[in-house]
Amino acid sequence: MANEQAEKDLSRPLQRLLQVINLERKEIGAIYFYAILAGLLQLAVPLGVQAIINFVLAGRLSTSIVVLIIMVVLSVFATGLLQVNQMRIIEKIQQRLFARYSFEFAWRIPRLDLKQIDGYYLPEFVNRFFDTINLEKSLSRLLIDIPAALIQVIFGLVLLSLYSNVFIIFSLMVFFIIVVILRLTYKRGLATSLLESDRKYAVAGWLEEIARVLKSFQFSRGSSLPVDKTDHLVTDYLHARTGHFKVLIFQYWALVGFKILITAGMLIVGAALLVGNQINVGQFAAAEIVIITVLASVEKLIKSLDKVYDILTSVEKLGKVIDKPLEPEGSLRPDAGSKGLAIQFQDVTFGYNDRATILSNLSFKVGKGQKLCIRGSDGSGKSTLLKMLTGAYADFKGAITINDIPIGNYSPTLLRAETGILFHQQDIFEGTLYENISLGDTNVTTTHITELAEKLGVSDFISSLKHGFDTRIDAAGKRLSSAVIRKVLLLRALVSEPKLLLLEEPWLGFDETCKQKVQHYLLHETPATTVLVITNDVHFARSCDEVLEIQDGSIVK
Repeated sequence: MANEQAEKDLSRPLQRLLQVINLERKEIGAIYFYAILAGLLQLAVPLGVQAIINFVLAGRLSTSIVVLIIMVVLSVFATGLLQVNQMRIIEKIQQRLFARYSFEFAWRIPRLDLKQIDGYYLPEFVNRFFDTINLEKSLSRLLIDIPAALIQVIFGLVLLSLYSNVFIIFSLMVFFIIVVILRLTYKRGLATSLLESDRKYAVAGWLEEIARVLKSFQFSRGSSLPVDKTDHLVTDYLHARTGHFKVLIFQYWALVGFKILITAGMLIVGAALLVGNQINVGQFAAAEIVIITVLASVEKLIKSLDKVYDILTSVEKLGKVIDKPLEPEGSLRPDAGSKGLAIQFQDVTFGYNDRATILSNLSFKVGKGQKLCIRGSDGSGKSTLLKMLTGAYADFKGAITINDIPIGNYSPTLLRAETGILFHQQDIFEGTLYENISLGDTNVTTTHITELAEKLGVSDFISSLKHGFDTRIDAAGKRLSSAVIRKVLLLRALVSEPKLLLLEEPWLGFDETCKQKVQHYLLHETPATTVLVITNDVHFARSCDEVLEIQDGSIVK
C-alpha cells in the first residue's frame, strides 16, 4: 500500500506538468513544428558535406560545389531563424505562466479554507510562488532543447539506417540504452529533487522567521539559536542536494560509458564498411558527422534531465498551494432589507480538530437590528463564535441560520459584503491609508471616511498624517502605534455601512472619550445593523439588547 502511494506521489508531478503543457498546446505545437523543420534542415549539413567530398574526390570543381556550399550555409541560417522563432514563443509562454500563477494565487489565497490551513504559516508557505521562476527557466530547456535533441536523434538514426543495415542495430541500441538510463534513475532523481526542495524551503522559512521576530533575538541574552538551527537545516539541505547530485552523476557516467561504447563501435563498423566498399568515403564522413550529432544530442538529453527534475519539482510545489481546499461556496446573497440580519444558533458544536471542542451545544437568537454583547474569560470560545458567522467554518454540528436560511447556503463573499468584521488577528497591509480602509471598494469615498471618523472620535490620526489618505503604510503597519492600527481596522469594518457587525473589543487601546463615542455609535447610530460585540465592558453590556456569557464553550445561564 505504501509503495502504491509512493508511486502515485511521484506520478503526480508529471500529471501536473501535462496539465500546464495542455494549456499552451497551440504554442507548443508550433515549437515542435519548428523543431522538426530545424531537424530536417540540419540533415543538409552531413548530406551536403557528403556530396562536396564526392565532387572533390572525383577531381571535379564546378558550379555544383558552390551551390552545395550555399545551400549548406542557408540551411544553417534557416535553422537559426527557426530557433529564434521558438525562443519568441517560449518567452510568451513564460510570461503567461507567471501571470497565470500570480492571479491564481491572488484569487485562491483569500478563499482558502481556514480550518484546513490552520497548521500552516501562510507567508512562508506562499514562498512556493518563486518556483514560477524555476518553471520558466526550465521550460525553455524542456520545450526547445529536448524536442530538438530527440528529433536530431531520430532523424540521424533514420539517415544512418539508409547507409547500412548495421546502423539499424546501432539505432535500436541507442533507444534501448536511453530508456534503460531513464528507467533506472527517473524515480530516484525526482524523489531526491522534491526532498531537496523541501529542505530548501525549510531553510528559507527559518530565515524568514528570524526576520519576523528580529527583536526577540536581538534583545536576547546572546542566543546562538538562529545560527544553530540554521546549521541543522542547512546540513539537511546539503545532504538532500548531495543525494540528488549522486543521481545526476550516475546518469552522466552512464552517458560517458554509452559514448565510449558507441563511438568505438561505430568507428570500427564504419571503417569495416568502408574497407569492404559497402560505403564510400563521402558516406563514411557523413555517417561520422551524423554519429557525432546523435551522440551530442543524447548527451544533451541526459544533461537536460536535471532541468526536467527542476520543472517537475516546481509544478509540484506550486500545486501544493493550488491544491489547498477552498472554503465551501454557497450561492445566495443575504437579503439585508432595512433592519439588519437575524441570527440563530441551534445546538451548535464545533472544534478546530476532532479532539478539542471549542463550542458546545450553543443555542441563542439575535433579532434584526439588535445589539448583542458577548462576554466571558479568555479562551472561552467567543472569537470562534464570531468567526463562524463569517462563513469561514462549515463543518460544525447543529444549525446556524441567517434570516432563517442555513449559513452554508450563502456565498461567503456575498455574506461578507454585508458584514463588518474586526478581530484581533486582522492586520493592515502595505499600501495607502485609503486602500487599507476601503479595501478596493470604489463606493467608499474619503468624505464618507472623514465623516465616520469624526463620529467615532478617531479623526485626529488622519489629520496628523502629512499626506492624509495617500499616506503609504508599511507592511503590518510597523511604524504605527497599535491604537492607530485599531482605528484603521475599525474604520474598515464600519465604512461600508454593513447590515451585520462582528467586532472584538473594537475600542481596545482607545482613550475614554474615543471609547464612549465608539460605543454610542454602535448602540444608537446603527439602527439598521445587527451588532455583535465581544467585550467585558459592563457599561456597554447594560446598554445592549441582550448579553451572552460564554464559559468553556457553553452559554452560562
